[in-house]
Amino acid sequence: MRRIDLANLLASSSNIAMFADKMAQMIERLGDHSMIELQRDRVVLFFQSICQVLDTAAWLELPATASAAKRAQTLSGRLARADRVLIGQQVGREIVAAAHHITTSMTAELAKHHTYVVMPPEGLLLDHGPGAFGSELLDVFPEIRQDVSAAAQCRAYELWTACVMHLMRVAEVGIGRLADHVQAPRGNNWGATAANLSKGLESARKVDGDGTTKQWLSEAATYLNFVKNGFRNPAMHPEKTFDREQAIAIYDNTRNFMRLIAARLVP
Repeated sequence: MRRIDLANLLASSSNIAMFADKMAQMIERLGDHSMIELQRDRVVLFFQSICQVLDTAAWLELPATASAAKRAQTLSGRLARADRVLIGQQVGREIVAAAHHITTSMTAELAKHHTYVVMPPEGLLLDHGPGAFGSELLDVFPEIRQDVSAAAQCRAYELWTACVMHLMRVAEVGIGRLADHVQAPRGNNWGATAANLSKGLESARKVDGDGTTKQWLSEAATYLNFVKNGFRNPAMHPEKTFDREQAIAIYDNTRNFMRLIAARLVP
């Protein structure tokens, strides 16, 4: 999977097409032996647009588009550096032909590619996955960074079950650390540890203490129950799948659970 700047690609393609059409009209109006004078800023924009398309064509492996873009780049590169842009009609026709070849080749070659659009909110998950989950968590739990990032990517790409599986690995770290904090024994697997942790939280709430501590223990138990119930089926039954609503709920509650633990572990 490869990521491209779709907005810049569309703008560059539009700039190339408009420049070529404008030049073709100028050639049509002038006599055979007339020189064509072009505005330098338009030539520079045309050249920059070609470079953008060329980079994308190389990245996406579009050979015909890349070839046409290189041809147009060679023809227009010298013009973009001149103070005054004067060209003959033959060169102008070559530039127009190369520009048209770019658009037709790119249309044909991109038709073979599968293109998917990620909406802006999901795009933030791709760009700032760990940060969206909580950058402060990574200081307390550096080992969860990879799974937090993967969970964000899976959520962005609507891979709901895969998202939940990565969150289960994140929650496992939190459950273990919280069990250590309340001195509950760790089990042979995360489920056993979670069961011991539930008992440890219940015992801790029965001990005399301030209201803030009891409130924190109560919230931790609530989130733990959600995590256990949310992850129990997929842990025991691989055929279990999740839909969008379930995965997002598990994502949000796992994040809140880990934040609650981190706030307690850090003085």
